[in-house]
Amino acid sequence: MRTRSESHRCTSYQATRGSLSVEFSLQADDTGPIIAGDPAEVDRAFDRILAAAPRLLHNPTAFIRERPRTGPAGVPDHGLKLDVCPAHGVGAMSYYGDPDTSGQPGPWITRGPGPSPVVLRRDIDSATPYPADAAVTLDDIRRALHEFLTTGGRRPTAVDWQQATTW
Repeated sequence: MRTRSESHRCTSYQATRGSLSVEFSLQADDTGPIIAGDPAEVDRAFDRILAAAPRLLHNPTAFIRERPRTGPAGVPDHGLKLDVCPAHGVGAMSYYGDPDTSGQPGPWITRGPGPSPVVLRRDIDSATPYPADAAVTLDDIRRALHEFLTTGGRRPTAVDWQQATTW
């Protein structure tokens, strides 16, 4: 069950690798950002997301800072969004950005091996759920986050995906 805190802080997690950096943002009553420059530090950033999961007010998101942004608000041209349930060892992700081999840019959501043991939220704030088959293991998400960084924000192949109608 999600709780809302009156005093929350918006925190950014930045992971750098060479000239690329991935920024993990979340809103929770978590303290301070961390800088991650290698897979072990990306793991620590993900561990912070897992620790903050019960207090998340919005879905954690990730994007590569050096990639293009669009529109007057400077929205990244790609991104990952996730929800996790550490108690059940599962989570789900959404991706938008690069087209796949058929030219489809998405959005995409993960496709797991079967129904989720828990409701995961595509949008925590509005309680919009992911489909029941979107759940993948937390280890799969961790591998996907590593790949997201090393490929410069491409849709990770460490997990299976299905097309979605919304991000």
